[in-house]
Formats: sequence, structure tokens, C-alpha cells
Amino acid sequence: MPERREDPEDLEEATFPWEDVAASWADDRLQSRHPAAPAKKIYLARALACPDCGTPADRLSWFYFKSPEWTWEHLCGRAGWMVVCERCRRQVNFFCELMN
Repeated sequence: MPERREDPEDLEEATFPWEDVAASWADDRLQSRHPAAPAKKIYLARALACPDCGTPADRLSWFYFKSPEWTWEHLCGRAGWMVVCERCRRQVNFFCELMN
């Protein structure tokens, strides 16, 4: 079972495969369980603007990311808030809240 992190990491350097990112982003059930507004209240002050185009973090796309099931089975799963610049197709921020 994933462990709830008491002190989420600010940012992780790792990027995730776009296929996995797109799957989470398109998962209406996952997104409905994790509205972005509360996450922005917590993380927006630490979120970076897009390094390519300079779009501020509050204007980027925020959604909840959960790595595929096989990653949890292999004890390398991650879940948390992904911030993406759609214009540049860049994963700008990832605020990890769960990991195993």
C-alpha cells in the first residue's frame, strides 16, 4: 500500500513518459477525486514558470498524476500534482505526494 507523505517534496527532477502523463490527465475519475484548486493553494508559491516560454505557473495546466499500476507493483509508484505547459509540451513541476 502506498505511504502518504507527511512532507511532500517540492519538486522532482524526473520526468514521466508522456503516455503515462496523458493517461492520468484524461482520467476523469482520477481528476474528479483531486481538484486542482486546493493543490494550487499549497504549491503555487513554489511552482516554476515554464522555462521555455515563461508562462507563469498559475496559467499552466495543473492535474493529478498517478503512475501506472505496474510501478506500484514494483515499488516505484509515484502520485502527485503535475504542472504542464501545453504550449511547449513540457512537464514543468511535479509535486510528489505519494510514493512507494
